[in-house]
Amino acid sequence: MYVVDGYNLQHALARHKGLLPADWGRARARLIELLAHIARRESTQVKVFFDGTPGQVGAGDLKHDGLSITFCGEGNESADRALREYVEQARNAEKLKVVSSDRAVATACRLAGAKILTSQDMADRLANLGTKGKAGDGSALEKPTRGAIGAIEREMLKEIGDLRQFEQDVLRDLE
Repeated sequence: MYVVDGYNLQHALARHKGLLPADWGRARARLIELLAHIARRESTQVKVFFDGTPGQVGAGDLKHDGLSITFCGEGNESADRALREYVEQARNAEKLKVVSSDRAVATACRLAGAKILTSQDMADRLANLGTKGKAGDGSALEKPTRGAIGAIEREMLKEIGDLRQFEQDVLRDLE
């Protein structure tokens, strides 16, 4: 199972020009789509932690195609803290692959027994899927398009509201 620091990975993936849409909400939706593809391809589960909320509904979990997506609510380092607690409380932490380049997160998760994969390493893997157009298992991976995720994308965008304000809030929280 992959346990992913969502915005940490999204920032790493943004370095691959043209893979993520410029719109913050759609970029997050594309990241979720790519992670869902990895989950299907590797027959594994993915748990993604994001800071903040998807909009007005507050913190909580969403499910999508092999993924569990957790919005941790407001608070300094809320996703980092939630991810660390999830790994530290896991029965079989040694079976978890944590995706984060945050040193504190990586150190705590490594001490709990999890394997660590940097966000840049995972971003390179995801970019390879997106740029080759093939997923390695023969199934095509489509380029990002409006509505590519469907219901979850529409739900998230509806709840986020003003995307520019949301992006500014998230970037401010990351500083």
